[in-house]
Amino acid sequence: MLLQLAPAGILGGFLLIAVLSTLLANTAAYFVLGNEAELRQAIPPGVAMALVGLSAAVLSPARVIAIALVVDFVVVRLAYGLDRRGTAMITAMHYTLTVLAAIGIQQILAIYQTAPG
Repeated sequence: MLLQLAPAGILGGFLLIAVLSTLLANTAAYFVLGNEAELRQAIPPGVAMALVGLSAAVLSPARVIAIALVVDFVVVRLAYGLDRRGTAMITAMHYTLTVLAAIGIQQILAIYQTAPG
């Protein structure tokens, strides 16, 4: 079955995911770097994760997860200029926060969809 989506809906979803992922990347960097983390440095990882998220419509979940981890690691390393250990810590925290946010959003949508009326 081919999905039929409006371009405005795709763009809106992409922007929403990019903003949320940017905020989560900044939070992850703050946990690792403290006050040295800046929001502008979190924008590239946020946008990269939103782009990877678009591939979820055509790729298997295992491939999307693998691609997301590799892309996040590379982009975090470039954005923050850290060594492998620091980059791995931020990537792991960003991934964990993203999974927790996705589960929370999924649960909220499930409750909303079962509401009467």
